[in-house]
Amino acid sequence: MNNENTNSAFQLDRLDHVLTWLSALPVALIVVLTFADVFWRYVFSSPIRGNLEMIEYAMALVIFTALPRVTRQRGHVTVSLIEGLVKGQAQRIKTVLCDVISAFALGILTWRLGLQGLEDLNAGASTVVLNLSHAPLSFVLTAFAGLSTLVVLMQIWKSLNKESAPS
Repeated sequence: MNNENTNSAFQLDRLDHVLTWLSALPVALIVVLTFADVFWRYVFSSPIRGNLEMIEYAMALVIFTALPRVTRQRGHVTVSLIEGLVKGQAQRIKTVLCDVISAFALGILTWRLGLQGLEDLNAGASTVVLNLSHAPLSFVLTAFAGLSTLVVLMQIWKSLNKESAPS
């Protein structure tokens, strides 16, 4: 049993590593595109065609590729109004309740993004300048939101089974 826990922790750490790199790639793209666009504007008096659309897509990818990792690390912004008032079992209940609300919200987000992807696909929605289809981006965002939902469900499971200490 301990070997299984070590193996699953190792796999989750590898997933964190992959997600970190997946989040870094669109950030690097944003930096390079912004630099190149400024350079082209000043040197050649011509912006890069579709630069804004590519940056918008990259920004969405930065957020959603980081979401599962931030969720797993419990790195979301929180307000701790009652943190000092609850201890022990009450703290665990509070943590599970907050996780259930998060899972619900992420589940709705996943569902709505999936529907948006289908609508984009059926309507043939695309960007104005580069004619990039919106559907693939919506489906990728759906996958990362779904992964985040699974991460929260896993945290709930661990909390209910007393495998993880409440944060």
